Amino acid sequence: MTTTKKMTAVVTGGTSGLGEAAALALAAQGFRVLVVGRDEARGAEVVARAKAAGGEVELVRGDMFTKAGVRSLAQAIAKSAPSIDLLVNNAGGTFGKKTLTEDGFELTFALNVLAPFVLTDALLPQLAAAKGRVVNLVTNIPKGAKTTLEDLSGKTAGAGLGSYSRNKLALLALTKEQQRHYATEGVTAVSLHPGVIPGTRFGQDMPAFLRNFGGFVARLFGFASTLDDAAQRYVLVGTGPVDGGAFYKEGKLAAPPTLADDPAFSAQLWTHLEGLAR
Repeated sequence: MTTTKKMTAVVTGGTSGLGEAAALALAAQGFRVLVVGRDEARGAEVVARAKAAGGEVELVRGDMFTKAGVRSLAQAIAKSAPSIDLLVNNAGGTFGKKTLTEDGFELTFALNVLAPFVLTDALLPQLAAAKGRVVNLVTNIPKGAKTTLEDLSGKTAGAGLGSYSRNKLALLALTKEQQRHYATEGVTAVSLHPGVIPGTRFGQDMPAFLRNFGGFVARLFGFASTLDDAAQRYVLVGTGPVDGGAFYKEGKLAAPPTLADDPAFSAQLWTHLEGLAR
């Protein structure tokens, strides 16, 4: 008698909002899902909801703001999952004021770019064992958007929505470079903009009126999505056929910003991150 091995997915920032929706949707598809989060109570709620629906979700607590924290998290994940079919780098966010981590990096960069770089690289053996996939969560960025390494991690790095956009632009570029580096291991990397979903914890450090106004505008002009919409896009891009290194806007293949498609910038960013991660 043979048994079918259950596939394993890891979802960072999986204890609320988009990450929770993705985790529950993947569990409903039969994945064993490891959700990463700092809040044990919220994590327990997600686990209970998945169990009630017949799914399998486990909480892995971890700090994604420091290099040591991310490496410790990777060790805990690897101990629980010797092979990983899907890694969803969902954790991210904006911050109202410039704050530096223990490593000396601005929070937006530490969480949205450096953490996915360090975590994915640390889990490469487990991803390679399953010929797995990496999905990096980004946002819709204007075609001509620009950033520099200094604006990401240097003295000019700042907070707010502008910083968030610059860092997600960098994550788009990083995805391209991950594909170049990891394809030989059988690992595929893609980026996904799941849509604009009002009412999540995104931008919680921003003034409430700005968050509410953004949600109002999204609904008014008809470009808001629901959590269910977003969850299905996670499943589609996480499990369906994809082009390695590609950008998926609301689940559909789309052209990335020009800078994110520039091999020279992507290579420069990769080398920069390698140096910072040491």
